Amino acid sequence: MPEIKPFKGIRYNLNKIKNLADVITQPYDQITDEMEKEYKKRSPYSFVNLVLTHYADGHNRAQEYENAKKCVQEWLRDGIFIQDEEESIYPYFQEFSIEGKNYIRKGFICRVKLEELGKGNILPHEKTLSKPKEDRLNLTRITKKDFEPVFLLYTDPKNLVMDTIEESCQKPPLIDVKDDRDITHKLWRITDKNVITEIASLLKDAIFVIADGHHRYETAFNYLSELGEVGPEHPANYKMVTLVNIQDPGLVILPTHRLIMNLKNFQIQDFLEKAKEFFDVKRVDKKALSNLLKSEKMYTFAFYSKQDSYLLKLKDLKPMGRLLPERSNEYRSLDVAILHTLLIENVLGIKPERIEEHVRYQRGIDETMKRVDSGEFQFAFLMNPTRPEQVRDVATKRERMPQKSTDFYPKLISGLVFYDISG
Repeated sequence: MPEIKPFKGIRYNLNKIKNLADVITQPYDQITDEMEKEYKKRSPYSFVNLVLTHYADGHNRAQEYENAKKCVQEWLRDGIFIQDEEESIYPYFQEFSIEGKNYIRKGFICRVKLEELGKGNILPHEKTLSKPKEDRLNLTRITKKDFEPVFLLYTDPKNLVMDTIEESCQKPPLIDVKDDRDITHKLWRITDKNVITEIASLLKDAIFVIADGHHRYETAFNYLSELGEVGPEHPANYKMVTLVNIQDPGLVILPTHRLIMNLKNFQIQDFLEKAKEFFDVKRVDKKALSNLLKSEKMYTFAFYSKQDSYLLKLKDLKPMGRLLPERSNEYRSLDVAILHTLLIENVLGIKPERIEEHVRYQRGIDETMKRVDSGEFQFAFLMNPTRPEQVRDVATKRERMPQKSTDFYPKLISGLVFYDISG
């Protein structure tokens, strides 16, 4: 069963860092070289010095790892960072808006005992890549710090956990900061052992599904395995996580649309005729495309090109059973699985091993359409987002979703609190 514990978090000293917005960053895997330069311009104490960037060629990673170690040691020595004296959990709320609608995503940061992914109560929902894991493992070995949480989902239909937590969030937060994407991040601290014990008890039989941070979780587990025999209280037995209720009204997943390129002799009419084997096809006005797609909810896709736009509505799920007999019904019902299996692989003939030659991924319908209109891509498939409960249901079946199935928004900001695993 999952074991939740508080920890003595390390945070920026707000007496030394007057504007926290100058030092917090997006998660490492979102940070480009350009973003890194901008972060370092804002402050010499930017958290980017510790989490580094999305792994890319052209970096002297060995030197960057050593610099991260040096920074964290010096900033602790000089009081830029302070460590809480009491073990705590940290309620973490994010306030944001999408298309004029306001949301608050409510979670809390704690540590959870590591277990092999997919073998117990902590489940993945997507596959990982070896290069990012190697990069994060090297950083962990050298710094012996857990800088960024894994984003986990749990199921709590009655919202008992967050109701308990919110009773301790009546005072102003420790941190209240707006980032450069207009998202407000609020952090509190709970030290009351009775409250922490109650929360741990409420989640003692829970299943946790990783929303974001698969590489970070596997890195933590690999690091623990590498250490060998350590005592049960060694801090590396645990991973810092942010837990969010899957029923939380602020839990938002954005769709990731597919841009198609490099198809020789592509003809729209030929494509439409082939698509009619699986879909009802309806030509629609481009201006109405987005709203029509959203109104359909499931099993419907939009085809968008410079010339025309169409709605493609699945006739029947039976072809998915025939083409993917080894998969569960939950997997075969995913829009992203239907899109790739029927449209990309069968109708267009793009096999999975060739997908990188023909498919790119884009957030936002307007941005996707612009890239087609500019001539950069031949056309696009627009889709609705995966629903949170689908992520849970597929993970519970011990299956991993297709690439780019989920885009949880917003990302967890980095630099609010971190965890010492040096022991």
